[in-house]
Parts: sequence; C-alpha cells; structure tokens
Amino acid sequence: MEPLKNGDAPALVSNLEVMELLQERMATRQPDKSDGSVKSTKGPFHQRDWIEQTVLGYLKSSPVGSSDLNMSEMPKLIETLRREEAITTAASDAAVKKLKSDADQDIMQGYGLTTAETLQVLNHLPTSLVELHLLIEDLEKRVPDEEKQMEFLKLICQYSGREVDEQEESTDDMEE
Repeated sequence: MEPLKNGDAPALVSNLEVMELLQERMATRQPDKSDGSVKSTKGPFHQRDWIEQTVLGYLKSSPVGSSDLNMSEMPKLIETLRREEAITTAASDAAVKKLKSDADQDIMQGYGLTTAETLQVLNHLPTSLVELHLLIEDLEKRVPDEEKQMEFLKLICQYSGREVDEQEESTDDMEE
C-alpha cells in the first residue's frame, strides 16, 4: 500500500463498485461454488473470507443490491446529478428557447451535487423527501420548489427500479 502524499485524496468508490469487486474476487478464488459462499474450513485467510462474505451480504441487502438497477444508465444519472443547473437566469432563457424539444431541456438541467453528495445518493438511492434532505446539504435552498425535489426523486427511482414514497406528512397533519 502506497502512502498518500500531501494533498492527495483517495478515490471514492460506491457500494455498487465494492459489491462487484467482492463478487469477482470471490468467484476467482472459488470457481466451483456457484452461490459465492465461502468455505467453512479454517485456513490462513478464514477471517478475510468471513469479512468479505459479511460485507457482500450487507451490500446485497442494501438498495444497491437490487436486481432492478439500471446499470447501463448509471453514468448518465451521475452526470445529471453533478451538472450545474443551466436554466437559472433570464440570459439562459434565450438559450432555452433555441432548444428544439423538451428532451433537450432535460439534458441541460442538472442538480449540481458535490462528489460526496453524488456518492451518498448512489449508495442510498433515496425514495422519500426526508431521505433526500438527509443526504443533500441545504436542499431546500438549492432546489426550493418541492415539485422539483419530487422530480429529482423520480429521476433517481427511474434508474434504481424502486418506487417513490409519496406519503409525506405535511406540518398541518402533524399538528392535529
């Protein structure tokens, strides 16, 4: 393992990438086992095998372990999450009018998330506004319209294959 130099930052890896890496490692070590389970015999690598199996089990039970994930489209989702929103000023409205279709407008819009926020969204794949507010700092200032926040959730759910939890309680319901 190489020590980090001053100013170097380690690469961030998503839960999905860790899960795929563990599955590949376990498959190469035990090609005869089809379920990917680890041998129960104690050997020099017993603890490593147990840790890998436990982590893999956790990741499979998490949102990224779902078989409904649309893997081929994940880079497009990441790009949309990271891109700054282009349609914010009156000057950009003129550029928007030049667009030929609504699909082109969708391409221009983004959410301007940081790398860490994007990673959190990919790892947790939120389905409710509460989860989204917990993962993204100052969401109410960055995306003030609740309808746009719901569109954001629907975008994430489109790629994750999960359903949006629209049963949000308003403050009026809580007071009663």
